[in-house]
Amino acid sequence: MRQNLEIFDWELSKEESEKISQILQCRMFKGEAFVSENGPYKSLEELWDDDS
Repeated sequence: MRQNLEIFDWELSKEESEKISQILQCRMFKGEAFVSENGPYKSLEELWDDDS
């Protein structure tokens, strides 16, 4: 159990983080079910907030 708890004692380097951010995202579920003019998300762009 002690070894399992040690998995939280690490972090990505800036270079690793930048490499991961360059991976193309493909959403299998677009999210149309969550978009409504009466709801908190009025468009898909607002739902995904363009954070690729």
